[in-house]
Amino acid sequence: MTPDIAAPKRNGLAVLWDLLVAPSDAFAELRVVPHWGWAFVVTCILGMIGSYLLVPAAQHVTQYTLAHSAQLATLTADQQANQKKVAVAIQGFSWLFFPIIVAFSVAFVALLFLIASAIGRGSATYMKCFALAANVAFLNFGIGYFLYGLVLAFRDPTSFSTTADLKGALPSLAWLVPGAGAKVVAFLTTFSVFQVWSIVLIALGLRAIAGVSAAVAWATPILIAVLGGAVAAAFAT
Repeated sequence: MTPDIAAPKRNGLAVLWDLLVAPSDAFAELRVVPHWGWAFVVTCILGMIGSYLLVPAAQHVTQYTLAHSAQLATLTADQQANQKKVAVAIQGFSWLFFPIIVAFSVAFVALLFLIASAIGRGSATYMKCFALAANVAFLNFGIGYFLYGLVLAFRDPTSFSTTADLKGALPSLAWLVPGAGAKVVAFLTTFSVFQVWSIVLIALGLRAIAGVSAAVAWATPILIAVLGGAVAAAFAT
């Protein structure tokens, strides 16, 4: 009997807990059964709460940004008021779209894991990659976003003027370069405490689940993080 067949089958919530306290046990289970349902549900619930809590701060940043927009200044007073009203309203309902963002992100990252497995001559299927991505997403999109919203909820929304102010609320590499430009901040905030934790777990997970080499296992999450930071920097203003 192979180790995969002999591994015990457990509840998805137990696997999610093991991911935090005993990652090797979680990966041993995911190698056999690609649990992802509970991870997705819990991640979305925590993330939606966090996203909802940060709405006031995000709305103030939107108002401040539009008030200082050169493009908006060319419009009439009524047009400016309508633009601001719509933008603020969108921010108020943005938390409802959190599950869609999580689903898309997990599906895309799982595809990158599958490619990494193929490059490293691993044995992972897409569903196993999807399960790994869904469970690790619990850190950034779940716990991370919940704490993010919680921190912002206890601060005055008017103390945030830019997106960089919002992103700098949680510990990240951006704290090492105070006063940096928006694009630098956007890139460095990608490497938050939870992102670094995710990189470690992904590397360990790819080793355990896909059976790829250490080089491929570590290069994959680092490259994904760098790619995410580059995209964030590209759209930062």
